[in-house]
Amino acid sequence: MICSEGVKVYQTDSQGSWGIENDKWCGIPDGEAYCWSKLLGYECCTKDNGPRSIIDSDGEWGFENNNWCGYRNSTSRWNDREKFDSTRDEWNEFKIKWDEEYKDNYERLSVFAGEDESMLNFGWYSTTDYEPVIRFSTNQDMSNSVDFIGTNKYYKELKGIKYYSNKVTVTDLKRKSSYYYQRKLNNQWEDPIQFNTYDPDNFNFIFVGDPQIGGSTNRISALNKVVDVEEAIRNDAFNWNMTITSSFELTREPSLFLSAGDQTDTDLSSLYYSPFYESKEEETRDICRQESEYSALLLPKLIKTIPMAAAVGNHDSYTPNYRNHFNTPNSYTTPEYTDIIPGYSYFFKYNNVLVVVLETNFGTCTDYKNVISNATKKYPNTDWRIAMFHHDLYGNGQYHSQDNYIKNELRPCLTKLIDKNKFDLVINGHDHVYTATHFVSYDNENENGYSVSNIQKGIINKNYNGTLYITANCSTGSKLYGFRSENFDYVYYYNQTFTSTFGVLDFKKENGKAKLSITSYEVDTHNITDRPYIFEKKAYNEEECWSLKLQPAYPCCYMRNKEVVSIDSNGKWSTEHGTWCGIIEEQEEENKNTTTTTITTTSLIPTTTTTKTTITKTTTTKTTTTKTTTTTTTTTTTPEPTICGKIYEQCGGFYFSGPNCCEEGSRCIYQNDYYSQCLPTSFFYYN
Repeated sequence: MICSEGVKVYQTDSQGSWGIENDKWCGIPDGEAYCWSKLLGYECCTKDNGPRSIIDSDGEWGFENNNWCGYRNSTSRWNDREKFDSTRDEWNEFKIKWDEEYKDNYERLSVFAGEDESMLNFGWYSTTDYEPVIRFSTNQDMSNSVDFIGTNKYYKELKGIKYYSNKVTVTDLKRKSSYYYQRKLNNQWEDPIQFNTYDPDNFNFIFVGDPQIGGSTNRISALNKVVDVEEAIRNDAFNWNMTITSSFELTREPSLFLSAGDQTDTDLSSLYYSPFYESKEEETRDICRQESEYSALLLPKLIKTIPMAAAVGNHDSYTPNYRNHFNTPNSYTTPEYTDIIPGYSYFFKYNNVLVVVLETNFGTCTDYKNVISNATKKYPNTDWRIAMFHHDLYGNGQYHSQDNYIKNELRPCLTKLIDKNKFDLVINGHDHVYTATHFVSYDNENENGYSVSNIQKGIINKNYNGTLYITANCSTGSKLYGFRSENFDYVYYYNQTFTSTFGVLDFKKENGKAKLSITSYEVDTHNITDRPYIFEKKAYNEEECWSLKLQPAYPCCYMRNKEVVSIDSNGKWSTEHGTWCGIIEEQEEENKNTTTTTITTTSLIPTTTTTKTTITKTTTTKTTTTKTTTTTTTTTTTPEPTICGKIYEQCGGFYFSGPNCCEEGSRCIYQNDYYSQCLPTSFFYYN
């Protein structure tokens, strides 16, 4: 049977190209298949099985007659809702609601982290200047409630409507409790929303990279058209709701939601840089588009049930909209650069975790130093320290990871500050890929300014030296990029699933130990995309802090194994942040602990050669002296003999009975339900 005109190529073999029509295979005459790349101004390649040069979110590309060409039998790899039958009914219903009800609602509520776990910060837009109030109660009927009153200030007029920014802080929340709260919007009380708090010794955070709502603009849709801005915002709004829903289903009772920036895609950089807006109408159009993107971000009902903490991304950085929507705690309101202030660096404590969020678009090293100093002075004795900011300090993404601004300004400054203050984890975004590092520490004797210690996946890491940096992928799947071809010594693992993803931080404290486990998941399937990194350390115990019991009282040193500066009858002393701190001495163990660990370095590209490093660590706890001996051996593993597909041959799909593996140097990549193809591994270094 010959396919009708425009049917897409699903498979190509020695006989020609094949499509599917009415659930049956059909033959596609040469030159008649749909050419998706024409929508982007490029012809399709003359041969469907030619060499692929680049794979990006739109499809696979070749190079013929000195021009790029698209392969008809490739498929897009961004999160296009039009492709998915499983959510077809929900998607069609959402499109109507978005266009008629959701997109112009700029008054959505933001629930944000407070200064500590006993506080919550609320922010929202209103169309009146009535006094903003949040009412809290332990009863659903709101009896015995307490009203918290905040501040209100005029923002601007959009589409003929005046908007005001409101901020309220709620205090005195207890752990393991159920509450209900109401917002008083434009002098009218809304329906109560339930808010729960959980066990402070067993809890979890969700973290995501760029939501980038609106980022699918100019992608090629399954509807055979280029997606415009309004369609992209709507598409990504639906996907964002799926990410929120999926991450809550997996974690069940999350305590905090972290976003590494670029909540929005419309950046309004034309307010400051060429090409400038040609009219006030263009500027207002883009402001309204960004406000629609914030509306989408705050639309999911579940996002109102836990606090969020978000970094300022570069796409968020040219307007005050971030600052107007979010009520950040412990804000650093005196940055050195004041021409543009999209939002502030800030910090907070949640249970035994210190979280520092830096504004890295316009901040300076002095700013970062002051913020981190303020944070560690106010909360000196948490078990965990986490930093979050948008720019990926140690990534390998194609577009941003090696930017001069990151390598030459942010990295030298922040590596030193993060290492000096013993942060365990840094969460970044920006590059729309996933990357996890080895432990990175500051090293002024190394020409690169840093040194690397091996990390172990799936095994408990104790007494580690340095910080794990994670670059989180795009959490809506609106923009999905590739990697650079260089090998970076700090990179431990990286992947690009071409799907929406999120991560989970699991915290647990028991038997005097604090444990942190970090795992990443795919939104649609809950498949693990990066297996857990597990850290364990001795938990801080205030009862052990002898210097707090003195008059005057002094904190105990956060960093273990501090250099002894002074000894008196009370104990041993050192200094932190310009003040004295008491050193808590470790209890002497009966025997020396010897641990042997095997480390397998993992990368995106499979290989038949595995490098194993065996580290033998001997530690005498009382003297806090650590001796590490490292030996390295390399072994080569020969794969079992098997017949695998050659490059560009089919390797999977319905009705396919051939091999599902590919020859060395290629991978079996899913195209659609009917066709998977062996593609060179080198493609996955590119967008």
